[in-house]
Amino acid sequence: MPTDANDIQADFLNALVRERKVVWVFLVNGIKLTGQLMSFDKYVLALQSPTGIQLVFKSAVSTVCESHFVEKPRTRDRPATPHERQPARGHER
Repeated sequence: MPTDANDIQADFLNALVRERKVVWVFLVNGIKLTGQLMSFDKYVLALQSPTGIQLVFKSAVSTVCESHFVEKPRTRDRPATPHERQPARGHER
């Protein structure tokens, strides 16, 4: 028996609500919202963020995912860890 697409969505969102995980909600305009998913219905997500509760229309949402650590890539100008960094020119001790 195939699973209804709405059931997959509801199962995923219910797990995020139940586990109180911090999530990233990416909007179609590229904005990333961060917070805990408190509730949802057919049309909106209720997201608890540091600034308060936000109601976000699902039609504005591109992606919902659990937040995770994103390691910045190493470059010659920007080493990955502070102890690898050298003082800026003119700021040597």
